[in-house]
Amino acid sequence: MSGLLGIWNNANQKFLHDYEDWYNNEHLFERLSVPNINVARRFQGLKSNYNYFTSYEAKTYKTFFSEEYLKKLNKPTKKTKFVMEFVFQDMFRTVFKKTILKGSVRGAFCLTISVKDKIEVEHLINFEKKIKNISQVYSEIWESKEINDYKISKEESLRGREDKKFSSCLYLEFTNGNDAISLIDDAKRNFNEAEIGAYQLISTLT
Repeated sequence: MSGLLGIWNNANQKFLHDYEDWYNNEHLFERLSVPNINVARRFQGLKSNYNYFTSYEAKTYKTFFSEEYLKKLNKPTKKTKFVMEFVFQDMFRTVFKKTILKGSVRGAFCLTISVKDKIEVEHLINFEKKIKNISQVYSEIWESKEINDYKISKEESLRGREDKKFSSCLYLEFTNGNDAISLIDDAKRNFNEAEIGAYQLISTLT
């Protein structure tokens, strides 16, 4: 088991150059400078309500509530202030406990089935077990570890509203993008209230 921060968002189309420059030349490196955050992955939407999905992996979910991490959240850089205030849109941000279900080979495409309301995570796991005729290579289950009365950070306040949260998520990874897209309709039939989207990996930092 380990920790993961998942972020789903859209971006103001007027500032996409600033958005990419901030992520690739500053933000990812800043986040991985926090002890125990060891991997960052950025994805772009293939078929989703969100144009972007980003994940940060850590030794434990408690890393995302650590003093070192909170210092970053509460002392945003000049570029971060601009992006938080003018670029980020429609944001879901959740700290999860991550458990690997199966697989070791990683792919460049993923499907996320993200649930807003509390459900038994076994429902998500059972869906993963029933997948057939698709070259799925890797899967994880994520369970929210958010703190309900946690103080809003400076970064979140710059975004203008409290970030929306998911309670759990099934993360499926593939080597073929069509496999991720082909599962969307089946996932929607099984989880009609979930946020479901297919994404393509665009960058990784370790």
